[in-house]
Amino acid sequence: MQRILIVLGLFAVVLAGLPSANAQSLPFSVAQEAVLPKSYPIPGSDLLRGQERIVREYAAAHPEILAEMRLRKSAAWNFNVGDTTSWYADNLTDYSRYQVLSTCRAVGTHCYVFVEDSSWSNGRVTQTAVDSVRSNFDSRTPADPAKGIYQTLVESFGTPPDVDSDPKIVILILNIRDGYSGSGGFVAGYFYSYNEMTTPSYPTSNKAEIYFLDCNPLNLTTTPGITTGMSTTAHEFQHMIHWNHDMNEVTFVDEMCSVSAEIACGFSIYNQSYYVNNTNRSLLTWGSLSSEVLRDYSRAARYGVYLRDQFGVGLFSYIVSNAANGLAGVDAALTAYGRSEQTADFFPRWETANILDDRTVSPVPWYGYLYPGLLKAVARTYPDPNVSLQTDTVEALAARFLSFTGGSNLAITFNSGNAALRVNAVEIGSGSKRVLAVTPGVQFSEPEFGTTYTTIHFVVMNTGSSSQAIYTYSASGTGASSVVELKWDSNPAVGYLPLTAGDTCAVQFDAVSGGKLDSVRVQMYPNGSLTGGVWRYTGSGAHPLGTPLTVPITATNATAGLSWVTVDVRAANITTNLPFVVGFVDPGSSSNPHVVVSLYVTSGSYHSYTYLHSPGGWYYLNQNGDTLFLYMVRAYLTVGTTDVPSVAPVPTSFALGQNYPNPFNPSTTISYQLAGVSEVTLRVFDILGREVRLLVRERQDPGTYRVAFAPEGLTSGTYFYRLQAGAYTETRKMLYVR
Repeated sequence: MQRILIVLGLFAVVLAGLPSANAQSLPFSVAQEAVLPKSYPIPGSDLLRGQERIVREYAAAHPEILAEMRLRKSAAWNFNVGDTTSWYADNLTDYSRYQVLSTCRAVGTHCYVFVEDSSWSNGRVTQTAVDSVRSNFDSRTPADPAKGIYQTLVESFGTPPDVDSDPKIVILILNIRDGYSGSGGFVAGYFYSYNEMTTPSYPTSNKAEIYFLDCNPLNLTTTPGITTGMSTTAHEFQHMIHWNHDMNEVTFVDEMCSVSAEIACGFSIYNQSYYVNNTNRSLLTWGSLSSEVLRDYSRAARYGVYLRDQFGVGLFSYIVSNAANGLAGVDAALTAYGRSEQTADFFPRWETANILDDRTVSPVPWYGYLYPGLLKAVARTYPDPNVSLQTDTVEALAARFLSFTGGSNLAITFNSGNAALRVNAVEIGSGSKRVLAVTPGVQFSEPEFGTTYTTIHFVVMNTGSSSQAIYTYSASGTGASSVVELKWDSNPAVGYLPLTAGDTCAVQFDAVSGGKLDSVRVQMYPNGSLTGGVWRYTGSGAHPLGTPLTVPITATNATAGLSWVTVDVRAANITTNLPFVVGFVDPGSSSNPHVVVSLYVTSGSYHSYTYLHSPGGWYYLNQNGDTLFLYMVRAYLTVGTTDVPSVAPVPTSFALGQNYPNPFNPSTTISYQLAGVSEVTLRVFDILGREVRLLVRERQDPGTYRVAFAPEGLTSGTYFYRLQAGAYTETRKMLYVR
């Protein structure tokens, strides 16, 4: 029901310009990727989903009450500013109901805004903030300064319910009881259908269209706070509308409509880095753990914006209003909307658009988005076309991506016993792009690979709706060049960020099968030396640096100006079969050298991370919330050569080892082994079963792995760590002593 907004706040820090870049001074904001040491919103929908199901089941078993509910109140509330009343709210830690004494602080065209009396003096909600909530709901949004959230969503999604005979929506601003205790996650707002029930079976129902908006720790007096609050309001108001028309909608479609409602109002799309790094997740799946839900919201936003861009926002009112649910409901909506396409037609095109994103490629415009700057799906990359037989799996209604970026005369064959497997080849050259269908069981050859087409992406899709598809592939061709460049930056440097001494700049690179790291390059300004290193990537931007792969390295700029500096790391014998990170420590003073940055339009992390000693933790740094600062760091690999170190023997079974040392202080190491390519998660839970760390979340090759765990901020005691690798799951216990 509620989106997670990643931006934490604006910091008045100056971007220093380079003489050759003519950069102006710009502020940057910081945002953190996954596990946040300070306050951050969490999905309220997941806390209430079980309770919502009870209400839906009751309503389904008593269809006669739906008509009766609208007859139980004959007059509108007609609240005035200054009126006081008591509303029921929810304690989200134990699902109990309690009463909130509140005062009406604003009356709008479409809303009453109440504020909890005990929160009125907390400094996070003022009359100015209340007026801003009212005006955003009534009359203006980022998408249209003359149209509020209410009108925007009623026009695009449908009408809200009206059990209280009053067309105005009650917005209650309060300190939501969600277990927040000064740091960690909090619920920014929620809608609960319990309040729509007017029968005696629901004695604590407010019998009103009411929405709850947080004011602690959410600070509605700040720009980030009001943005979070109003994007959440758009999200939750769609849930209220959806309840009115189809209370039995599946979670994915309902949430897809809600994140689309945010976009319709002009708020930014949900963080897409969670989707592009985890595309092998069945379309309609909705998880129960917070780390899973991040991916699910990200995927729902992606699918929703694709539907909007292909069919128009008007489609959503048809999705909301029809009685069918899930993809059947989407298909029924398309038919009623006057379109002949169905999910089976455009699902493969959607998956292909996720790595191509070009509406000019035939058939136009199916392979691209109108929404600008979306991250592209992360692919398993092969810089050499000679690939031995590989076995992998793809979930129902999901996709995996393979990219061939080096060599020539590519020939590849996919095989699967599942008839639902479908493969598209996306061929890209300097002056040409095209999409071709690949028939499983038949060799696909491209003699123009390496000349006309320099990159070929393969989109491996499971178009079935139930079972996982197992597939194999092998490829051959003329070997790639000896050195391959990996980079994320495509724009020139604009300056450097004035970090403090000891802050760390890091860039994460994806795995490249069969490669060996030859060197790293960093663009620096001015002259001097930077200390850095190479690490295995943990899978989480919240703590990206895993096992060190080198001794400290030094990059020295001998010139007075902007310069690329190369550091040879061949002696470390680093294979690139797994993702890795290159990082450098900033010396602080403007007279010392710094890693320079370029600009990239995205609201996500996009592989660049910064450790800031103040306020503490790993962040990604952006300008105005929609443009990321990318560190100018690149990696160079040798591929297809005899000097790639031999790979350790592949384990024959999955296993999770006991951490060592145990008990431990201050840190310990967790080891595990994989017998096959797997989607791997490694999580740490406290004794109450609450997730306290996400250590690994990535697709990993067969092998043995070791992950360091340092329990900063945790109390001493018993903890559990759980490995999930495909169908394999195992949990072990460890003891932290202080």
